[in-house]
Amino acid sequence: MKKARPFLKTLTGGSKFKRLLGDGQKLKDLRAGLVVLKPGESVGGHSTEGKEEVLIILKGTAGVYLGGRKVSAKEHSFIYIPPQMHHNVENTGRNLLKYVYITSSCQNSLIEI
Repeated sequence: MKKARPFLKTLTGGSKFKRLLGDGQKLKDLRAGLVVLKPGESVGGHSTEGKEEVLIILKGTAGVYLGGRKVSAKEHSFIYIPPQMHHNVENTGRNLLKYVYITSSCQNSLIEI
């Protein structure tokens, strides 16, 4: 198997979803993408399964549903979603919502310090 090589991608694009990591690169478990949602649009409820996920809100306002709880996240917010968590992201603002998601498979449980 070939080793992963460094690369640079620009966070632009007109589509709803743009994969940044995971397709074509020789990465082990890391995945990432840029999501752009119109007002009222959502990605749809789904589970992290055996992955951890991070959302970084770049622009707009998101309603992030985490299990039975909803949190509001604005620009420059960072949201951590643990494994096995059912969640959804919805654009609750009046402008476009842009965010980056990053996932990684969990090999071990979290280490507490």
